[in-house]
Amino acid sequence: MKKIRLILVALFIVLGIELSTNNIQAHASSSTTTPKSLRGTWYKYTGSGKFSTIKITKHSLTYNGTVYSPSKSGSHKLKVSKWGSWYSFNKGSSTSNLGQFKTEKRLIKGSYKKSLVRYGNIGTYYVFTHHKYHHDYSFKVLD
Repeated sequence: MKKIRLILVALFIVLGIELSTNNIQAHASSSTTTPKSLRGTWYKYTGSGKFSTIKITKHSLTYNGTVYSPSKSGSHKLKVSKWGSWYSFNKGSSTSNLGQFKTEKRLIKGSYKKSLVRYGNIGTYYVFTHHKYHHDYSFKVLD
């Protein structure tokens, strides 16, 4: 019984040393470079033949004509952060928080196509596509 207890104590000491020497990586990172998977021009049908547009380049984001980039100042200065599979633009800024984005395959016109999903209010997801489809593919998960 003493040998088992001694082995367990030694094991806990080794695990403690191992955990204390490992670098712990943060779950969120921040930069001014947008991920390649989100880049491009994205459209969402808003009705009456009109579209909401998001254009994402390496160092800028244009949302309905408003440009956000690292070279701008104030609320138009671009900041990109990641949490899990979601990317946030200007997170923490109450005046220019652009929301959370990720890409995923969505069923559009009978086949799965790459789309940009923007998380909106509680349970609302806005779906943007690379092509102008005259249909809004946005959805809600909570009603």
